[in-house]
Amino acid sequence: MTRQLIVRELDASFADRAGELLRQAYQQIYPNGTADGYLDRVAEVGERLTKATVLGCFLDLELTGCTTLVLDHNSEFAEGLIEGEAGLRMLGVDPKFQRLGVARMLVGQCLVRAVEHDKGALLLHTDKKMVAAQSLYEHMAFSRVPDRDLSFPEVELLCYRRALVD
Repeated sequence: MTRQLIVRELDASFADRAGELLRQAYQQIYPNGTADGYLDRVAEVGERLTKATVLGCFLDLELTGCTTLVLDHNSEFAEGLIEGEAGLRMLGVDPKFQRLGVARMLVGQCLVRAVEHDKGALLLHTDKKMVAAQSLYEHMAFSRVPDRDLSFPEVELLCYRRALVD
């Protein structure tokens, strides 16, 4: 029997597990946390469930990764979106499932849903340290948008954007 990755929306029953998964994934990048408490915000999946779409990737019944899809440019999670854009936020993969295509599946589903919601582009920010993520985005036809990068005291976030309509 072949094991298959599937992506679906998460409900509140997965909020704690998804938060734990994201914390573990982000601790790989920020082993000492961040002064602004970002790891705590990343782990607050339950709050995001009521304000955005949280997608989970499953291998059989096990949650392997998740991300937040923001479809409203006025959302508190919009992080620099302009009208007509969707945003991908807080993508993380359980360390034991990395390099199996989980992130690619999640990004792909965000692209599909953004098109379904008539968005013209999908935008995201990734830490300068996340080289594997940058490679994935580039392979999935995202382009760098340096004038939309974000900079914080501890973090430099690179902006990537993929147009969804010609």
